[in-house]
Amino acid sequence: MTSKMGRGVALIALLCIVPVVLWATSSPLEPRFSTASTSLTALGVAFGLAGIVAFALNIILGTRLRTVERVFGGLDKMYAVHRVLGRVAFLLLLTHALLVISGAASVSMDNALQLLDPSRGWTVILGLIALVAMTVSVGLTLYAKLNHELFVYVQRTFGAIFIVGALHAFRTPGTKSVSPALTVYLLVLSAAAFIAYVRRSLAGDVLVKRYDYRVTGVTPLDQAVIEIVMSPMNGRVRFTPGQFVFLTFSSKEMARWFRPFAHVSEGSSELITLRPGDVKNQFHPFSITSARDAPDLRVAVKAVGDYTSAMRALEGGAWARAEGPYGGFGHLRVKNPRQIWVAGGIGVTPFLSMARSFGDGDHRVDFYFAVKSRQQAYFVDELRDISDRTERLSLIVVPEDEEGFLTAAEVDRRSGGLDDKDILICGPVAMIRAMADQFRAQGVPNRRVHYELFRFGAS
Repeated sequence: MTSKMGRGVALIALLCIVPVVLWATSSPLEPRFSTASTSLTALGVAFGLAGIVAFALNIILGTRLRTVERVFGGLDKMYAVHRVLGRVAFLLLLTHALLVISGAASVSMDNALQLLDPSRGWTVILGLIALVAMTVSVGLTLYAKLNHELFVYVQRTFGAIFIVGALHAFRTPGTKSVSPALTVYLLVLSAAAFIAYVRRSLAGDVLVKRYDYRVTGVTPLDQAVIEIVMSPMNGRVRFTPGQFVFLTFSSKEMARWFRPFAHVSEGSSELITLRPGDVKNQFHPFSITSARDAPDLRVAVKAVGDYTSAMRALEGGAWARAEGPYGGFGHLRVKNPRQIWVAGGIGVTPFLSMARSFGDGDHRVDFYFAVKSRQQAYFVDELRDISDRTERLSLIVVPEDEEGFLTAAEVDRRSGGLDDKDILICGPVAMIRAMADQFRAQGVPNRRVHYELFRFGAS
């Protein structure tokens, strides 16, 4: 865990603890823990307060706010916390419900059943709706094999579920009346979560800064990889080499690939694909391959799913929309000019932007490009041309079928030591983690090993 990410997690923990402290200090605790029933109910209230705040914060983390991304040191790190926090919020709120019901049951089962009786009013109804809906949505997110489009729609339901849960919390008598400060605190965080949800999910086309592009070229590199070139229509994304954007396309040719419903057998399992909305409104992350000052926006895409496979059919003139940039990865974001870049396969994309932007300066880089075979060394001719033009960038291609897997020990040997160098890694998740562990084993401290993990889906 990076220092920024650690500070972000600590901030979230503090924000979740604050309402419990405000509630606990608002009046003497002894009467609230005088019997088994009141003790269980009081603990249930504490869990509920922490849970609703965690839920609010999770909504905010899921809306890709740039200021929040910077707190965690990158969108991948923020989303990693987002995934864990969602589960924590669910467990806190589930524990809240179980404790409150147990407190009532310790008096009589009739009392417990009354808490689940919808005829008692909207407070009970809202609580039941929120808990059941959250259970279903969390279950789908964690255990169902959802395609990207359906996963996005399930994620969007959490905003509506939060609104229902917040209404339940504010309708519950006694919880807030004991502390005006607690009431204000919950109102502020709930309002922030609601505004963030509306901004992202309901009014994104109006409130989120996005740029329109026109596809001007699609270049196949092999049967799986293409590079797409897009020209700006209303301003362009300003980025630092190594960053990425979220893109969506409106293309007649792509549309032919998609059906609202599909059923495919995959070995012993069945994959059901459901697209409940327009595919053009689904944004996917792609590393930018353009040079920093280039007028056009370029991305390289490998077909790893139905959407990226359909992108091979993109036609010239198709409309594209970009949101970003995001990410904290890149050679200009590392103070140390002595660097080692390690790319695995299509993980070359952010390094391609860095190499294309490689200009005057004092950077000295050993660039290791690990590929399965030389035929899959994408952009290698262009990278060699860049390397030949400057002595400060040295390209080393490592084909697995000829030399085996690239290791940190081999990098150490070829680069004459690692003591004075920062390491930047991009590639498949397993490769990134393996190489990062190896570099740490070689004595490179965590602060000098840099990478981002593209895991924004249902993982």
